[in-house]
Amino acid sequence: MKAIKLLLIVFTIISFYNCKETTHKPNSESSLKIIKPNDSSIIGIWKHMSPHGPMKINFKENGVVETDLGDDNSIDVISSYIIKADTIEFFDKEGKSCPNLGVYKVYNRGYTVSFDVLDDLCNGRIKSTSGFWVRPNHMEQISQLNTIIEKTNDIEFVLHRARMYLALTKYKLAKNDFDTYIKRDSSDAKVFINRAATRFPFGLKGIVYDCNKSIALDSTDKNAYFLRGLAYYGLDEKQKGCDDFQKSIDLGFEILKEAEYDKCKEYW
Repeated sequence: MKAIKLLLIVFTIISFYNCKETTHKPNSESSLKIIKPNDSSIIGIWKHMSPHGPMKINFKENGVVETDLGDDNSIDVISSYIIKADTIEFFDKEGKSCPNLGVYKVYNRGYTVSFDVLDDLCNGRIKSTSGFWVRPNHMEQISQLNTIIEKTNDIEFVLHRARMYLALTKYKLAKNDFDTYIKRDSSDAKVFINRAATRFPFGLKGIVYDCNKSIALDSTDKNAYFLRGLAYYGLDEKQKGCDDFQKSIDLGFEILKEAEYDKCKEYW
């Protein structure tokens, strides 16, 4: 049960990763000057909320990242990191560390940064790294986005705000923004996964619906199968759930071999 709970936490955090950018031009009648945050560097402090409370990471220019697991101004983990193209490698050095390298895909969109696990068997690091993160001035940025959204027709900024709400676990607000985005653009498989993640733990049929939509657009995303598997299992369709877990494993989510073994050993 501990592993299952952890994986639920992981997905709540993870789920929230690599949406492709879709740009919609703002209303030409608007004279609003839009200044976007820097999306070329992850250096500095990022925060998000997890089911266990607030967390903070601080990327330093010297290749060190400090993790504060409670956002209480303590340093719980010190790691080195290397960015290679669109991936980041973590190697823990001090604190509550993991012995092996962790590799993640990194997406910096200025308003948010997110990490999607590619190769890591350390549950603790997955839990403390994955997902959407926001800058410390996120409330100011959300206020600016509110103004931009009100004065333009550019739903790119609705998507930015939705991701920020996910980082802050404001799931109802995030879902409302994803609904708005999908009504205008339903071509992004990742956005359906994001919306599905806002439905936990009570909207299991909605999760299946969103994951079906995502898989129809992109059948290679491990996270869509994982999330749908959790929903099927919760709906007592255990064979379907375990089949989806296996598909997710086949697509690279190797940690599920251990995490879901007790649930699925009679179905695999």
